[in-house]
Amino acid sequence: MVERRSKAWLPLAAAGCIVLSSCGGGASMKSGGAGTEAEGKAPAADEYTGGPVELLVQDRNSGMTEEEFQNYFAKPVKAKYPDITLKLTQEKDVQKLIAGGTPPDLVAVSNTLLNDYFALDYPEDLTAMIKRFGIDMGSIEPSIVDALIGLGRGTVYGLPFGMNYGSTVYNKELFDKFGVPYPKEVMTWDEYLELSKRLTRVEGGVQYIGGSPHSVPNMLRQYGVSSVDAKDEKIVLTTDKHRIVYSLEQQFFDIPGMIQGKTYQQTNITNGKIAMLPTWIASWAATVLKSKPAFDWDVVANPVFKERPNIGNPVDFHMLIVHKAGKRKEAAYRVLLTMLSTEAQRELTKNSRITPLKDPGLKAMFAQNSNVFEGKKLQTIFKVAPAPLPDYSKWSSAISTYTTAVAEEMALGKKDMNTAMREQEEKANKAIDELKKAR
Repeated sequence: MVERRSKAWLPLAAAGCIVLSSCGGGASMKSGGAGTEAEGKAPAADEYTGGPVELLVQDRNSGMTEEEFQNYFAKPVKAKYPDITLKLTQEKDVQKLIAGGTPPDLVAVSNTLLNDYFALDYPEDLTAMIKRFGIDMGSIEPSIVDALIGLGRGTVYGLPFGMNYGSTVYNKELFDKFGVPYPKEVMTWDEYLELSKRLTRVEGGVQYIGGSPHSVPNMLRQYGVSSVDAKDEKIVLTTDKHRIVYSLEQQFFDIPGMIQGKTYQQTNITNGKIAMLPTWIASWAATVLKSKPAFDWDVVANPVFKERPNIGNPVDFHMLIVHKAGKRKEAAYRVLLTMLSTEAQRELTKNSRITPLKDPGLKAMFAQNSNVFEGKKLQTIFKVAPAPLPDYSKWSSAISTYTTAVAEEMALGKKDMNTAMREQEEKANKAIDELKKAR
């Protein structure tokens, strides 16, 4: 198994930036130089001479629909490279595909699950490909590039095609009903808490909720809290930074009416009884498209910590990775190049996903064709930057279970914060010890 991925990558980051030209680069994708492989030179980025080929693309957890895939992935690739055909599989278990003799040539995966593919020694190191085609990593959101280098411990194993962004959706009608001013375009969590206190009340026999905080793992990442030790071998949930985040959570739990039965995170804003919801903007767009809310709403930026006033929800993006043992890598590279092109990004952004490119003009096009945000303050969400990930632990998936359990014990079990933190830290480390033995 491949050993992964902690803060140990930091000393390599500078070298990675130099190799990939990713630290403060320009604002556009650069095409590769002319030439042919027969002459000992790589072909230009827009040349492909491998003949007709069909590439299998696995969607692991990008939420890709067949319609989106055909319109915004397969179609632009076919337009630029007529010999390359893309086929989508929704099979989530890559090992089943490999065992069945149909390993995917490409995988669409989020940064949160890339470690799963490292464990299988699946992804191709893209360093040579990036250099060969002159890909300008400086045109991509810096937080994404940092995450790519961090996850790869100094090496890039995937290239992004879309990202998500934190936001706060609010019900204007409830603010008007209770005579409370609308949220600021960028507010701190303390300001959000005070609004929640004012708006959480019973009126006419109906329980209204001002707003819950975001998920605990996201809150911790936003505050820059690492939950592992320096060697990524031990889980740590009892630092002073953990206490700051959980103390904030406790203040929400203490609002009368916030906890309803076994629910302490009130998220169903579409019921018209919740005033604010910190959420991923792409998720909200999908909600609106599926069923338009019956109330007047708008959006502002994800709340920020006062100590980190320009940092929002943690960076979250989807990337394409290439099978290192694949026989059709030349064609697969062209798919990555196509999906990072301005043309493909424009269509994808206008219809379903936020571009991972820094270009603010492209970002302003998000969901333009659906008119979801017509008349809304969508641009306010970009006033804060995505939070860089505080660590790149191989135990990330397991850790989230226990960081969330701390809050649950505080809210529903009425446990003292320090006790809940200590107990879940002990449980987490026992679970990690078992995982180590199994590996």
